[in-house]
Amino acid sequence: MKELKHTIDLENYIVNDLKSDEDIKLYLNASLKDYLEDGDFNSFYRALEIVIKTKDSIAGFAKKVGISRTHLYSIFKSEKEPKFSTIARIFQELGYELEIA
Repeated sequence: MKELKHTIDLENYIVNDLKSDEDIKLYLNASLKDYLEDGDFNSFYRALEIVIKTKDSIAGFAKKVGISRTHLYSIFKSEKEPKFSTIARIFQELGYELEIA
């Protein structure tokens, strides 16, 4: 298989594209809306992982939230389903609020 030069993976593209808090909010809201429509938590968790990477390393963020890095990765890989309180702590540390609109 021929290796393509100048390619960038989707995650890096998204991480680099999310430059402002407004961009991040729009991205998270779209991911949450998609989850509510299709029930695919994997996609929503992946969006959280990408947003965390725009702000910090996974290890650094996990330490701030009080969750082990391993546990956080197991959530992102859909190996464990987090409690609502865990999701709330993640959003709080990211600087966002959960609200009913």
